[in-house]
Amino acid sequence: MNIETKKSEIIERFRHVEDEALIDTIRNLLDYASKKETNNQEIPEENINIVRERMTKYANNLKNYVEWDDIDNKLNTH
Repeated sequence: MNIETKKSEIIERFRHVEDEALIDTIRNLLDYASKKETNNQEIPEENINIVRERMTKYANNLKNYVEWDDIDNKLNTH
């Protein structure tokens, strides 16, 4: 079932809802989702710079890093 079909099904079912508390809850969920989508679209420049610094530090010090598979193997063998 594609997303448009799912939305249409929900809308049709919602048309028959008479429970005001349920309607308020759904409205709150939609408001929350809308705010969350709006807030998550931008990454602060400060965070981008932190990631860039860490990537540079990693690239300059590869001998100090261990692959996850190696760590996993050590943990699972003890």
